[in-house]
Amino acid sequence: MGVPYFEEIVGNAPYPWQRCLYGAFVGGNVPPAVDIPTGLGKTLCVLLFLLARVRNPALPTRVVYVVDRRAIVDQTAGEIRAWIDRIAALPALADEFERCSAFPSDRPVRLGVLRGGQADDGEWRVDPARPAVVVGTVDMIGSRILFSGYGDGRSRRPMHAGLLGHDSIVMLDEAHLSPAMKVLLRDVERIQGHSKFRTMTLSATDADASAMLSLSAKDEDDPAVRRRLRAVKTPRFHPVEKPADRIGGICERAAAHRVGSVAVFVRTVADAGKIAKKLIRKFGAERVALLTGTLRGKERAELAAGAVWRRFLPDRDRDAGTSSVYLVTTSAGEVGVDLDADHAVMDLATLDSMIQRLGRVNRSGLAEAKVSIVYTKKEAEKPGKTPKTHRQRLDAALAGTLEALQRLPDLSPATLRDIDKRTLEKCSAPRSRPARLHAEVVEAFAATAAALQLPPVSVYLRGVSDGPERPESFLVWRREVPDLVRLGEDAAGEALAFFRPKADEISRVPARQARSLIAAARQRQDGSGLPLIVLEPGGDVFAKVLKNEGEIPRLDYATVVLPTTAGGLELSGLPSESAKEEVPDVGDGDDRCRYVEPSTGEEARPDWLDGATELRIPLHDVDEDDAEERFLVYALRRPDPALQTGEGDLTWLGASIQTVDEHCSLVGDAARRIGAALFSRGAPEIEALEAAGRWHDRGKARRVWQRAAGAPADRPPLAKSTKGRLRSELLGGYRHEFGSLVEAEREIPADAPNRDLVLHLIAAHHGWARPSFPNPRQWDPDMPTASNRKRAIETARRFARLQAAHGPWRLAWLEALLKAADAHASSGAPIRDEA
Repeated sequence: MGVPYFEEIVGNAPYPWQRCLYGAFVGGNVPPAVDIPTGLGKTLCVLLFLLARVRNPALPTRVVYVVDRRAIVDQTAGEIRAWIDRIAALPALADEFERCSAFPSDRPVRLGVLRGGQADDGEWRVDPARPAVVVGTVDMIGSRILFSGYGDGRSRRPMHAGLLGHDSIVMLDEAHLSPAMKVLLRDVERIQGHSKFRTMTLSATDADASAMLSLSAKDEDDPAVRRRLRAVKTPRFHPVEKPADRIGGICERAAAHRVGSVAVFVRTVADAGKIAKKLIRKFGAERVALLTGTLRGKERAELAAGAVWRRFLPDRDRDAGTSSVYLVTTSAGEVGVDLDADHAVMDLATLDSMIQRLGRVNRSGLAEAKVSIVYTKKEAEKPGKTPKTHRQRLDAALAGTLEALQRLPDLSPATLRDIDKRTLEKCSAPRSRPARLHAEVVEAFAATAAALQLPPVSVYLRGVSDGPERPESFLVWRREVPDLVRLGEDAAGEALAFFRPKADEISRVPARQARSLIAAARQRQDGSGLPLIVLEPGGDVFAKVLKNEGEIPRLDYATVVLPTTAGGLELSGLPSESAKEEVPDVGDGDDRCRYVEPSTGEEARPDWLDGATELRIPLHDVDEDDAEERFLVYALRRPDPALQTGEGDLTWLGASIQTVDEHCSLVGDAARRIGAALFSRGAPEIEALEAAGRWHDRGKARRVWQRAAGAPADRPPLAKSTKGRLRSELLGGYRHEFGSLVEAEREIPADAPNRDLVLHLIAAHHGWARPSFPNPRQWDPDMPTASNRKRAIETARRFARLQAAHGPWRLAWLEALLKAADAHASSGAPIRDEA
């Protein structure tokens, strides 16, 4: 079977295995596993699925592509973004994607990137009917599927679970690196038991051979495939006496290459930094680049746009540049990154890691690559007894890897594929034991508004291991941190939610390194303490001036915001406890900025500022009548889609001023459009979504809410504004969706079809009603307490009934559809008329 549009998008004809996979997708069949060697286009499974969905709209709407390295997230997203650009340039194909969507857009397919630290822009969530690709790490995707997204607050947890765990296909790249995640995804598929959630692993697995798609004889007869499979990679082994000699040995072997692109792989960030500095001293910074998973986004982007990186791209001009260039990298460059080095120098790693490294060398098979492996004599020693601890098993795997590689005639992909499974298992890094997911546990995770004692999500994502735990943290540097800490946790949380850290600002580090970096920064404060903001993985905010190290909160999967004066980042973008210089703040951009009003300087203001959506945080005492007004202002050129599907009070801000009546009407229309695009004509869900949209914000008309919003009492009640800050302290805890529930219950007949679903969607559209509203302060102040209590109890019972009927992920998905309609209406974007 041919693959329409493939060659126009990719630039070459599909391989036989790609045509076969496309045919399977069109027929509604998703193979559980695809075993294709590195360099033969595994990532194109995403494009093949998108093209197949044009032919078969019954396939899931979203492709979720999961990887185990942040560096791969960025590069994979870039590749997919280029495909989407080419689809947009093909009018007939772009129209096919447009026809299945709810709202018009210039992007035929939406792209979401979940790399941690709140960097997702949220655009992929606003039209759940439009095909989308979401790329993310195991931790970011897996935690969200389990209703526990790292960095998500109460509202986004069920929304992300619904959008990622229903009406989606999850492709797990290099599944052998993430066995626990593979088991988790299979369990989610088993628990749901229907075709609206599918999983596919992209590497050799233990799946039944008859169900696995791999290279066929036709593939191996293809000249391009044959050249890549037999690419010449000649090994050279270089022993050194002790670990201290390894860095020198690697630098020596790297420097021996006088021409070509040389990849230098090492196991630790510390070694990579030392080697890069040595090579820079010898060859100059213009010939050496450093890639680690911990680099800040800005410096990583500059690296990817630089001259050295271009010398490693597969489609480069191979006649350009006569001198050697060096890319020093950790595991961030091993898996999935589209590099094609002429030669490589590396330390010894386990066999699975070595195979990944070798996949970045001479991928095209156009020449002969030399691969130097530097190892210590101790690493070559086989253990004298059966290894028992994690460290002993790792040492045994290293020794076994060296022995296995030394027996091979070459290191071509074809030769590596012939390594027997037993050797591969024995010489690979020790793997964790996966934890099985049961339906009862999912139901507990789905009760996102309840304070339940739940098992740690990491057990399901990473498994159970006797090895060291390696949770991560996300570092950001901003100049206004001292002011936000002084103003308190509410202001800090609002600022982070409204003006989210973007990719350029974020550096990912092990949580233990983040703790050390904070401790070092605190010691440099001369006793004044370190202002620090931490957004915890559950959405809570810590904002405090640290006086001693014991006050540092738990940092696992948290976003840590440091003042720029704290230091902690080298010029290369590498986090370092010893870096003392002030860190450049890179948070502003062409479409957003921060400023203090009234201004203290003559800085230029962007011309779009008058029409911006602004969060205005008072720096003065708002309760003092004679206080001089000063505001810390966060301005967005366009409303942030992530804001509109986010937490509580910030959803007051939108693209325009809207009354309660106007806003509810717009959301009802948008919800109808989403429902019509996703369900067959006459489906009851369409009417339920529309009704929920028309009632969802009626509770904002209560005087207590209007007073907190600063709305004039003599005008129609407002639901949205473009500027300001909702004074949540004046609400007394009142939740407007509870008031909306009261209004809907009065007006919707008791025998109305889907009444339960309509009422639940109204109550749950900010993340409550899962299962209920437990705090009497949240209830409607205009209603008797007994009536409110009865309604809160019935809310919990309704949630239980609906979750039993729909299942946890589908119910969360239905809630996400209403949230998407709300976000679309708040953004000011047009709503297309029904055909």
